[in-house]
Amino acid sequence: MDNTSDLIGILVDKTANDAERDDAAIDLGFISNNEAVEIALLTVANDEGTDEMIRESCGESLAQIWIENNVLNLKNISLLTGIAFFEALEIFKKKNSE
Repeated sequence: MDNTSDLIGILVDKTANDAERDDAAIDLGFISNNEAVEIALLTVANDEGTDEMIRESCGESLAQIWIENNVLNLKNISLLTGIAFFEALEIFKKKNSE
């Protein structure tokens, strides 16, 4: 069963509790080749009104997706701000050291 749209809905729902939104961000990191997932993660990752824990998970999930899709490049990481940027950068560094 594909629950991608449900996860996106939870992630972008500012009235959902932070733990649910964070779990959705993490789960979305395992869904590659889906533009809607990347857009939702980017949107929430760069929303300064969103809790940093959620933004960090969005950055990590985006890095996972980009690694899975073999699109490790500065263009993608430059789309991120704040804690999401730093988390994605750490994931990229870890991947490059392996």
